[in-house]
Amino acid sequence: MKSGIRSGALVPAAVIAVILAGCANSSSEKAATSPTALTPPDSPVPTSATTSIVMEIGGQNIAGELDGSATAASLIAQLPLNLTFRDYGDQEKIADLPAALDLTGAPAESDAQPSMIGYYAPDQRLILYYDHVASFPGIIPIGSYDDTDAIKNQTAEFSVTIRQAS
Repeated sequence: MKSGIRSGALVPAAVIAVILAGCANSSSEKAATSPTALTPPDSPVPTSATTSIVMEIGGQNIAGELDGSATAASLIAQLPLNLTFRDYGDQEKIADLPAALDLTGAPAESDAQPSMIGYYAPDQRLILYYDHVASFPGIIPIGSYDDTDAIKNQTAEFSVTIRQAS
């Protein structure tokens, strides 16, 4: 009778060992494949460095900087760009981009300060903020520029050439 109890106890212990070994094996496989699953192969790689840009408006150059995010990197990949901006809500100038930007690592929402360069993901627009905007879903900060008044004082649609600074 004692040997029957021992072999009866060994079977559940063996089953538990097999299950645990299977769990350990599958989690290590997932860990090895997760990074590639999260990062699309053509995504720009975010960095901690900033990129200097120049925005030319009617012969005037305005200095700016784009951050090291994937969103900013995908904008940099499109430069130089010629965009037509227009006022929106007496707080920002907006322009439609020719292609969507990468949202990897981007916040779901943000506020905007004067002189911030942002991306509004729902409408695929580049935004030059000249006044404070409260936190709103879809606002993604990607940089800043130097001359808020030069942007604010544009009263009609205006053309901007954005390029990397040399």
